Amino acid sequence: MVIWADTAPTGLSSGPLLVQLIFLVSIFAVFYFFLILPQRRQQKREQEFRNSLKKGDKVITTSGIHGEIVAVEGDTLLLEVDKNVKLRLEKTAIRSYAQPAENK
Repeated sequence: MVIWADTAPTGLSSGPLLVQLIFLVSIFAVFYFFLILPQRRQQKREQEFRNSLKKGDKVITTSGIHGEIVAVEGDTLLLEVDKNVKLRLEKTAIRSYAQPAENK
């Protein structure tokens, strides 16, 4: 008759566990510095851009409409796209400032 005894070591080695922990922490650090942090910076720049919009700015919407801001009312603005043609838009619909036309 063979009796199997539990031969687990009394002092557990933390080598493989430590390597796994270091690997997981390094993966998280890479994701944070290359994905999360740049995205937060971009969101901050976009929010600052939207907050800086004011009357008289010439802008382009995300759909490509060019116009001049006539009024800013909280999160919306009134955009004049042609004489007596005005659109009410959310600030998030503004992509960028319009580039001034070059004189040739």
